[in-house]
Amino acid sequence: MTDPQRRRGKTHNQAALDDHKLRFRRSSVAASQFLDYLAASEVGVWRVEPDSNPSRWWLNVTLPQHQQNIFDLQREIKVLFTDYERVEPRTLAVIHERVRKDIRVESDLAILISNDASARDKARRRAGEMAIIAVEPAAFAGDNPPGLHELIAEAVATVDHYDVTTAIRDPSGFYGRTAEVESIAADLKRAVSVGVFGLRKAGKTSLLNAVTTLRNNEGGHVTIHIDVSEIVTAEQFRSAVLEKLWSAVQDLSSPEQFSPRLRTLTRSGTRKMDVPDSAPFWVQDIREILGEVESPAALVVDEIDQAFPLRSNLEPDEARALYTALVQLRSLLQEQESLVLLCAGVDPALFERPLFDGRDNLLYKLVRLLWLAPMPRDEMAAMVRSLGRRMGVRIRDHKTIDSLFAQFGGHPLLTRKACSIAAKARTAESLPFHLTTEILNRAIETRAYSGPREEAADVLESFTEWFPDESALLHLYFSKDVGEAEGGREILREEPDALAHAIAYGLCFPDYSARISAAISALDRTSS
Repeated sequence: MTDPQRRRGKTHNQAALDDHKLRFRRSSVAASQFLDYLAASEVGVWRVEPDSNPSRWWLNVTLPQHQQNIFDLQREIKVLFTDYERVEPRTLAVIHERVRKDIRVESDLAILISNDASARDKARRRAGEMAIIAVEPAAFAGDNPPGLHELIAEAVATVDHYDVTTAIRDPSGFYGRTAEVESIAADLKRAVSVGVFGLRKAGKTSLLNAVTTLRNNEGGHVTIHIDVSEIVTAEQFRSAVLEKLWSAVQDLSSPEQFSPRLRTLTRSGTRKMDVPDSAPFWVQDIREILGEVESPAALVVDEIDQAFPLRSNLEPDEARALYTALVQLRSLLQEQESLVLLCAGVDPALFERPLFDGRDNLLYKLVRLLWLAPMPRDEMAAMVRSLGRRMGVRIRDHKTIDSLFAQFGGHPLLTRKACSIAAKARTAESLPFHLTTEILNRAIETRAYSGPREEAADVLESFTEWFPDESALLHLYFSKDVGEAEGGREILREEPDALAHAIAYGLCFPDYSARISAAISALDRTSS
């Protein structure tokens, strides 16, 4: 059939799709087999386009309606077809980026066709992010291959997107917190420093990552990230700040524009070995590095608690030296021209206490304190439902959501842990798996190691470590002993702010009632 005959009676878009299908079919034997497989599976193909990389093609497909219902799909599915023998992690990130830019496709699920036998394991390691279904061409090249929906079911049933304890880096795994992200981003643009404080595993690091991603996507901003838990000495901290700033500013500048003469760094941006102590020079070098930057650079510091000597796990001398390093940065931060600080931790004492060692604490009120309470109910519900869709799990009953919120108050880790245990019973054959209140309650009550109740006790233990007085008052207020409970209420009548951090961090509601009931229930298992 000639091109004019093939085009007759079709719209321009339909004819263009046919042309792209033909080019795709001719690109490789596997490509031709894939199109035949999709047709035999009654899978709709709505878009086929070559990538700028000649080894890759992008398709948008839809499953038959009854199969869409299994996975609760309403839109097209993005497919990346490649003849790569080895899939690099960057390829998975490219899929994420492409999905985010295409409003017609599902945001929670995509398919990768690749010859790399290890691609499935690579995709599994990104649990918590968008579900990428990795399929080898051999899976659809046989005489009687399984349907595409079966391949999807087999993959989603083996990945637990709820059970993620590391900080979220990809936007597809980050939920809610829109108001906090926008508020922090606006503050940073105005050179207002911000400190984010909340319970362990409440999402502080993920929030820092989300703000950093937003700034990077906007472009034109300098943002560097330092995790103090990975720092051993103050000199290591100073060096990391200097080298990362140098690298970030160089990326925004041309080599002709960026050639600062520095006391601590070589012309290639590495620490000079003949300057073992950067303390006398590093602030001036930061000024030099940032001299050509138009908007304030953001220094993002996680685990900032470690810089307060009274609470630090560092060696005493190094903790004091790290505190001093932050004090040295104060002049830059207060100028509101070249540098702004975004930090996170559990204990805000570094910025809350006016005195340190009997002297003025020079970091007192240096940042705007932002208390990161657990997620609101609606944001929590959106999180568990979205993650569930990536696993073939459905949560329809509002009573199930109510049970989750009643126990964990929207705490991300505790909520996901309970859902993870509840969803372990699913199989590829049982999808869609309906997570009911009964199934969830059994998961909540489990006493298994690292179950939700054990994790809740750990959250309480962490709070007790940082705020022992408030923890002791919680013991009294929620005691089963009538006299102790009345004593707790009397203290709160005299000192209404005595549980300020417990409320700000979301252990309790403002009326002192329990918000994270699972953590409050752990009080009787610990000593005051």
